[in-house]
Amino acid sequence: MKLELLPATAIRTRFKPLAMSLLALLIGIFLVIPASAGTKAAAKTQGVYINSTMVWDGVTRYYQIYVPGNLTANPAMVLMLHGTSKVVPPENPSTANWGWQNVANKYGFLLVKPASTLNATSGQWNWNAYDMSEAFTPAEVGTCTVPPATACPDDAGFLRQLIVNLTAQYNVNPNQVYVAGFSSGAQMAHRVGVEISDLVAAVVIGSGTIVGQPTPPPINLPGPAVAPVSIQEWHGTEDTEIPPCNNGITKYSGDKFYLATVDQSFNYWTAQNSCTTFQNNTPLCQNGLANQGTSGNDATGCTNNTEVQFIWEKGVGHNWENQNDTTKWLFFASHPKQPQ
Repeated sequence: MKLELLPATAIRTRFKPLAMSLLALLIGIFLVIPASAGTKAAAKTQGVYINSTMVWDGVTRYYQIYVPGNLTANPAMVLMLHGTSKVVPPENPSTANWGWQNVANKYGFLLVKPASTLNATSGQWNWNAYDMSEAFTPAEVGTCTVPPATACPDDAGFLRQLIVNLTAQYNVNPNQVYVAGFSSGAQMAHRVGVEISDLVAAVVIGSGTIVGQPTPPPINLPGPAVAPVSIQEWHGTEDTEIPPCNNGITKYSGDKFYLATVDQSFNYWTAQNSCTTFQNNTPLCQNGLANQGTSGNDATGCTNNTEVQFIWEKGVGHNWENQNDTTKWLFFASHPKQPQ
């Protein structure tokens, strides 16, 4: 049998259609598969916003839910309490963006953004944290009386009922309910830790101390928390809106309030959780200012594996730093509620 040797040009000519077909097939595979996978990934994480209202104590309350596309079964739930806001109805602060959406997409938790109440005189939306009832108009108070409400308007009652409702509606893991807040929302988050810690496992505080009272110091700290709760507090060293160290003054709707210091807040929570081990014994404040000799403190060895952490944000003013949201979520996720 005689083999016929083809010239190189003939080989290239004869096999060119086959080579081109194979090349086209390979290109198609590489183009189609990643595009398809990318589309599925995008669809998986793309979530929906749901704007909702409920009537609590005679007042219409607003809240927005973000449901990520990859919401887990028995998901965790994070409530984000906004800072003092000035918007015109029908808008409300529940639609403000605090950077949590991408974190919810990645970790599959339910994100809820409730709104406080509007002071029609000042145009401000404020939370009724400790002890701020003076800053609210009768229109905001509704039918609230004390007792049974803890203050008027009854923000603590509203948030408790919202947590109960959404836990049932979305089959939320009751051991993974968390609350974060900024500014007056951070002050309200402290109140949540005191009064709703039977439902809430951990709280993240951004630029808000535990009490703002209309009378000068001494500061009247709240009574005992209803259950152990983990606390992570962040505060900018340059914050002049909520001064962290000198029992300074802030205003809500024109009313003046004296603030607890971050040392008073930190010490309250470590006492409530019976913490035994401290990262250091350095005070957070020195001469009425942020102590430059410490970056914060961390208390462990606390009841039910809770933890109390304080973090100074060096050079930061009154601001919520979105880039730290993942760190805040990881603190939440590592502190689910433990059996008592």
